[in-house]
Amino acid sequence: MQAKKILVATLIIVVAVGGFVAGLFLLRQNQDIREEASTPTGTATASISPETGNYNLGDTINTTVSFNPKNVVINGVAVRLTYPFSGSTPEVTVTSIEVNSSLLSSGDWTCPTQDSSLSGEAVIIDIACANTSANGFTSNADTLLARVNLKVERAPQASPYVIRFDNARSVITRKSDNKDVLLIPATSGTYTVGGSTQKLTGTPTVKPTGSVTATPTPTTVGKGGTLPDAGVSLPTIFGVSLGVLLIAAAVLLAL
Repeated sequence: MQAKKILVATLIIVVAVGGFVAGLFLLRQNQDIREEASTPTGTATASISPETGNYNLGDTINTTVSFNPKNVVINGVAVRLTYPFSGSTPEVTVTSIEVNSSLLSSGDWTCPTQDSSLSGEAVIIDIACANTSANGFTSNADTLLARVNLKVERAPQASPYVIRFDNARSVITRKSDNKDVLLIPATSGTYTVGGSTQKLTGTPTVKPTGSVTATPTPTTVGKGGTLPDAGVSLPTIFGVSLGVLLIAAAVLLAL
């Protein structure tokens, strides 16, 4: 009987130790529950124009952001643009974001997100629109989403400076299943500003003092909404705790 208890206790310890080790392994992983947005297998496209340009201090850079569903029926578009800056405030600031008035006047579109903010050493531009019509929206031509106007306040530390799409935060959702169909954007805005220097000097500090356009609370468009990052999941914690309890129970059983 004593031998049977020892055998059972040994089996419990082996299983518990295995679960405990697996739990520790998962605990060490940096978990990210965000879904990837734009995809290499997508069909719809998003673009920024102009793709290149030369500017001087005080100039306004007038850019446009467009999308093309490529004949897919869609119900939402969300894009995030980002570009770096050095120092306490951006050298190039966002002066206005103007959503295509034709979309809004149709009555089929609502665009709750059209704002800019600072994140670390980057300027973030978010634009999101949802199509509320029963039939959705489709086209096979570039459709203007918004005009984004920038002003060169100071010479950027590096030239040219580049405005890029954030692939993880840019989506175009198919109406039938809300699946993201945005092909990873291939375009970017690469702009040269007279007086820029290539060499970075000093240690830049960041203060959240940029110009931010207040907007209503955005609604989620497909996967384009803000998703939390999770460093440790509850199932992992539960698994580790259960492993500890099983080991303790096995030891007591073996005594």
